[in-house]
Amino acid sequence: MCGIAGACRNGPFPDTETKVRKMLECLRHRGPDAFGIHCKGKGCIGNTLLKITGDLPQPLIGKYGALVFNGEIFNFREIAKSLGLQPRSDTETLLRLFEAEMEKNEDNHSNSRALNAVFAALSRVNGDYALAYLAGNELILARDPPGVKPLFYSFGKAKAAFPELFFASEKKAFLPLGIEAFSFSPGNILSFNINSGNLQEKSLQIQPPEFRITKEEEASFALKRALEKAVALRFVSGCGIAFSGGIDSALVAAFAKEKSQAQAFQLYAVGLSGSHDLLQAEFAARELGMEQKLVSHVLSPEEIEAVIPELIWTLETVDPLKIAIGLPLYIVAKEARKAGVRVLLTGQGSDELLAGYRRHEVFFEAGEDVLDREIFGDLCKISELNLERDDMVTMANGVELRVPFLDPEVIRVGLAISPELKVQKRNGAYIRKYILRKVARDLLSPELALKEKKAMQYGTGVQKVLDKLAREAGFSRKKGKHIEKYLGWVAEKKGFSF
Repeated sequence: MCGIAGACRNGPFPDTETKVRKMLECLRHRGPDAFGIHCKGKGCIGNTLLKITGDLPQPLIGKYGALVFNGEIFNFREIAKSLGLQPRSDTETLLRLFEAEMEKNEDNHSNSRALNAVFAALSRVNGDYALAYLAGNELILARDPPGVKPLFYSFGKAKAAFPELFFASEKKAFLPLGIEAFSFSPGNILSFNINSGNLQEKSLQIQPPEFRITKEEEASFALKRALEKAVALRFVSGCGIAFSGGIDSALVAAFAKEKSQAQAFQLYAVGLSGSHDLLQAEFAARELGMEQKLVSHVLSPEEIEAVIPELIWTLETVDPLKIAIGLPLYIVAKEARKAGVRVLLTGQGSDELLAGYRRHEVFFEAGEDVLDREIFGDLCKISELNLERDDMVTMANGVELRVPFLDPEVIRVGLAISPELKVQKRNGAYIRKYILRKVARDLLSPELALKEKKAMQYGTGVQKVLDKLAREAGFSRKKGKHIEKYLGWVAEKKGFSF
């Protein structure tokens, strides 16, 4: 887990390394353990490292090129075994896999050789990643299909005399260069020919389901098995779980308990005193027999006010919704990091995949096909709406976020499950995420399994405090957008510019 950045240009570019170093300095919070840079030919790539799996410094240099990698490959031991390797890290295994695929096409000297090798390799990967592979005059960028790990890019200034490409883990890395950056599409693999500026692409984006699971027992069994494995793959001793006490985080905790046995992990909850989420977390921890694992952080209005400027800078926005939702997770990550935790599991993705939002009821009434399309659309947009935000607030504290509900097999099974098993209407009332509640019956108490969620900004009480702070600062609710105006005022006072 780390921050990555780089640049390449076909032309005079004497300050390439200087530019990349400036970009990496903006990403130090993402990787406090090591700093590395590799420049060759007309390209330069670098990394700031947070050690999770292995401690090899990056960039890693191989036979055909150099790799910088942000993320985790959860099946790297399986891949290493197939290659006859004794792996020291997932990054090393991935580089060797790239090389093995390059060697399969050793006689192919086309510009797409590295692109084809990376595509073939990533097709075998179960992981969350953003990466850059510099092989000769070809720079390959790639991002995992759901977009768990962030990646941004820019083709530089519009009037640049030569083809050029910049990339980084966060938009703020582009600020020293004065260029606009864009989000790299999840599941995309891009080849940039440094000599010609030509682009080629391949895709590993999430695809619509190829089959249907219509029977309740079959769906419940397949989903439970996939989730159980997904949590086990992402669990490490000493990790934390972002814990609101709802069905998603409670299920992650229950599966972690099964996996961990004697291994340690903690549950982290946050909210104002007496807030819904703190009370629900305490109740859920008791129901799970995990009272001793719960770490509750009681927020105060003063703490929220103090942390707002940090959050605006971290998220590079004054969007009220992103701030209100990002703030509780930011505090959870900060508390976890203080305790030495570097990995945090979350239930993110469950609502999108299994129809957990109230709007899904409307789509259900419109027809199963309509709900199906909306769920698929939600997954395609989850990175931009949620995952990039969550990554930034956790990595600002040097904590890696892992999302079992976005495991490839969980997504495959979840999309295949018939919409009528995701939303059901009984006695005039809707049951959202019905099939997940069916899974939960074997692991959670009935009350916990049927508990409806409350949006984080309301469940923690953060939204109420933001409303009050905005009004106290003189921004009228009646005039509209008072919280956004307040956040913009705070950003202006701090001299932030995005």
